[in-house]
Amino acid sequence: MLITAGLLALLGVTGLLLWAIADILFMLFLGVLLAIVLRFAASQVQRFTPIPHPWSLGVVLVIALAVLVVSAVQLVPALVVQIEQLVEQVQAASDQLQDLLTNQALGERLPDELLDEIDQTTPGLPGVERIADGLVATFAEGFGVLANVLFIVFTALFLAVDPHRYRFGLVQLVPPQGRQRANQIISQIISGLKSWLVGRLLSMVLIAITVSVGLHLMGIPLALALGVITGLLEFIPVVGPLLSAVPAILMGFTVGPMRALYVAVFYLVVQQLEGNVMTPIVQLKTASLPPVLTLTAVLAMGLVFGPLGVLIATPLAVVGMILVQELYIRDVLEKGTT
Repeated sequence: MLITAGLLALLGVTGLLLWAIADILFMLFLGVLLAIVLRFAASQVQRFTPIPHPWSLGVVLVIALAVLVVSAVQLVPALVVQIEQLVEQVQAASDQLQDLLTNQALGERLPDELLDEIDQTTPGLPGVERIADGLVATFAEGFGVLANVLFIVFTALFLAVDPHRYRFGLVQLVPPQGRQRANQIISQIISGLKSWLVGRLLSMVLIAITVSVGLHLMGIPLALALGVITGLLEFIPVVGPLLSAVPAILMGFTVGPMRALYVAVFYLVVQQLEGNVMTPIVQLKTASLPPVLTLTAVLAMGLVFGPLGVLIATPLAVVGMILVQELYIRDVLEKGTT
């Protein structure tokens, strides 16, 4: 009884510890995904060139950095100009609305309390304290996000440079008689995650092309840039599509309010088709992940762990499905019936 109680207590403490560091474990998992991408890209460089590892990984990093720099140089200035124009138009619209609500004809019909409330809530220059508080909060939040991104990037780099060391250490935790089987399961997990990443990349490219063409036909400025942003944010289930729609709708306002409404409807239709039809079908064909399992995993992880849980829900579901198939169905059920 004492041994059983001790084991249960140890299991409970372990569960609480894992729950406490869940965010760190999720970022570690994101690092593993990025390492798989880097290793796959480096293997393609090795395949078509005589460059050996780890120099092939360096080539991949240089190319990725060059693409990011060129994209930033090309897109950021244009985005800044458009945002400045948008701010000016929003301010002008706000001034017109204030004049409309406070003019003599309409003012006589509105209660004095409502007019006072309008005057108090009219956008103005914030005070020094409010600006300082906003800057401090923004800096703290940005520093935290940067620290998390650096953790993921460096984890991916260490894993990509020497993956065999970490794989060997993980297999050593398994009893000797099960190490060969553990190696097989790890290989299948890596293969499954590669297939999932390929499917995700395909969905991102299709969405980027669709949005770029659609926004261009509607006459929205920076249609290509907005399409690229939408494709990149498509990697984040549920939350990504919402974030990508914001700059597109704002750009629509630079053309006109009705155009912004058309952009919002366009994004709603595209994202509904992508989230409920295209992505589940693509994942089914590439990673053999059932669509219902994909949607359920995203919803459950989002409710429990928030945005970070949404981000890793689908690849984690791939890992869970492989573990169930290999450790339970094949090693327990099928062997038990033979």
